[in-house]
Amino acid sequence: MADEDSSSGDITSSAVREMIRYLKSSWSVKKIDRSVHGTDFVAIVDVHTSDERRQVVFKAATADWTAPETVQAEPRLMSLVDQETTIPVPTVYGYCDEHDQYPAPFYVMSYVDGENYEGRTQCLAPHVRDQILREAGHNLAELHELGPLSKIGRIGVQNGNVTVLDTDDHPSSEDFHDWLLASYEETLDSLTDGGYFPELADEPTRFADLVPGLRQYLRDVIPELPDPDPPTYCHQDYRYGNVLIDPKTGQTQAVLDWGVIMAVAPAFNIASAESLLLTPDSDSVARTEALRRTFRTAYTGIRDSWSFDAATLERMHVYQLTCRLDAMACLPLWYQDTPVERDGRAAEHRDFVAQYL
Repeated sequence: MADEDSSSGDITSSAVREMIRYLKSSWSVKKIDRSVHGTDFVAIVDVHTSDERRQVVFKAATADWTAPETVQAEPRLMSLVDQETTIPVPTVYGYCDEHDQYPAPFYVMSYVDGENYEGRTQCLAPHVRDQILREAGHNLAELHELGPLSKIGRIGVQNGNVTVLDTDDHPSSEDFHDWLLASYEETLDSLTDGGYFPELADEPTRFADLVPGLRQYLRDVIPELPDPDPPTYCHQDYRYGNVLIDPKTGQTQAVLDWGVIMAVAPAFNIASAESLLLTPDSDSVARTEALRRTFRTAYTGIRDSWSFDAATLERMHVYQLTCRLDAMACLPLWYQDTPVERDGRAAEHRDFVAQYL
């Protein structure tokens, strides 16, 4: 954490105070602790309200990687989830879409205590990890029940309303598998030159030799898949780094990062979550399958009309490959400071995709 009186990026301490005052005029800022993690500006702020002192989280969009209309959706989606489900999310106190003087969007939300176990799953007690998977299945099922939605694509804000975007950067689609194939053609293109973050890639052509075979596989298989279920709200980055956990009980205290919400087929979101939460490269086959059953049983416990039938499993088998392609394309970012771990993960990715080739 940085000192209160320093600056971070384009946002000074005095600017943070003014931005919070813009959202909550009765609050008085007492202390600002900046986070050194993440791509946007995030700080834990001590404030005095009219009746108490509390900690809140302030977030402002300062990175260029995400379009403003998708960032604007995050506080609105958290409020929707807070009101319509039992999924634990921070309470949003206020947000601003645009501002003449300060970086925007920006918003302020409640501080939630909990541990982030990204990259540290092996230190979790078995019952804790079971609980994390159980609640993940429950949470995603509740989220999916907020649908169906009319189109496939990125969720964002247009004319002040949360909607499926249809822009040059984020075109919508009527057919999920058409969208899927087009999206992962682009991902494969990126893998020939460093992935999604080529400026961070130590070996830009690390996976280039795999691209022709993977491209042909997807072109052959995706058009023949059984029809998917209608799209719904899907959290495409439900991973240990985006949940805050009580380390003793495993209870999920908060689900974070609602700026990556998509309108896609629910089975795709299930495949994505399993890819991010299960670690078959380090767990035994038996342990992996036990955790998978825990996750899926919790999911169907909420969505009793859902079935992991043969058609669903056939689709998920292909979706799991596309999720792995995302992980390959994100490798330079996720492991930029740990080259040994990066090389190990790259080898695991190769082993995984080999089963499809």
